[in-house]
Amino acid sequence: MKKFWVGFEKAGCESSTLNCIIDASVVLKWVLPDEIYQENADKLKHNFLSGEVQLFAPSFITQETANALWIAVKQRRIQQTDAQEALKFLQNIQLRLYELDWTDVSQSLAIACKIDIAIYDAAYLFLCDKIGAELITADNKLFEKAKEHFKVTHIKDYPFDI
Repeated sequence: MKKFWVGFEKAGCESSTLNCIIDASVVLKWVLPDEIYQENADKLKHNFLSGEVQLFAPSFITQETANALWIAVKQRRIQQTDAQEALKFLQNIQLRLYELDWTDVSQSLAIACKIDIAIYDAAYLFLCDKIGAELITADNKLFEKAKEHFKVTHIKDYPFDI
């Protein structure tokens, strides 16, 4: 499979902006009601939409986000129509998505084994190294395990100086 950036030709080519990786825990704060640190996530979204920050993620963030929305529907936290509208909104803001190939996944596996995290979480960290960006997450467990080894910020600490 060929690697590609969706919506961006090459990571880091806009030198006047800060490049960050975000995970589904942050994206969900944009679309689910009553999330903790929602104001921080909304500030990040604003900075992205205004061009101050470029946001990247592995392409599987679409499925990971949709799965969490499905769970929210099952828990009657939101309606199915709300979940579908959320996915349309997320498509329209055009995050820069990276398609991982087998080599990338192998490197992600090494990260997962090194710090004892799920392969999905490790793929976000792999992408951080790949483009020299910082991960922004709301996942407490991921943050705690990754902070000693990777550039990672918890969404509660955003905004940081950009």
